[in-house]
Amino acid sequence: MIRKFKKSDLWEIIRIEKKAFPKSPYNRFIFLHYASAYPDNFLVYVEDEGTQLNKIVGYIIFYPEGHIVSIAVHPAYRRRGIGTELVAVVLKRTKGKASVEVRDSNEVAKEFYTHLGFSLRTIIPEYYGDEDALVMVRTGTN
Repeated sequence: MIRKFKKSDLWEIIRIEKKAFPKSPYNRFIFLHYASAYPDNFLVYVEDEGTQLNKIVGYIIFYPEGHIVSIAVHPAYRRRGIGTELVAVVLKRTKGKASVEVRDSNEVAKEFYTHLGFSLRTIIPEYYGDEDALVMVRTGTN
């Protein structure tokens, strides 16, 4: 189930963030900023697993025009379509248009976005300090 972020979700989101982005995880202040600035665009994926009801296993933050700020799925829940469902919410709201920056070395992310219809638009040198970012876009369907 996908729902809006609540402040009580913060620590679980931070745990997922640290596992997904060990080189440069966002801190709680960044998440609280996005929750305040874009409350309709900070979504969490909640897994109902019987004994662990309402466990947060992923999230997405995006701007209203479709730029994906951050998305992460807990490693134990990857390859189950959760990321695809989260991105689908963005695409539904933007008539299929979206963009995202991806580390040049992140082959899994590049494959994921390519599979969803994104393509390389440009490269931003040293965007991550020590590494280039690939700007991937999806132009939408009308």
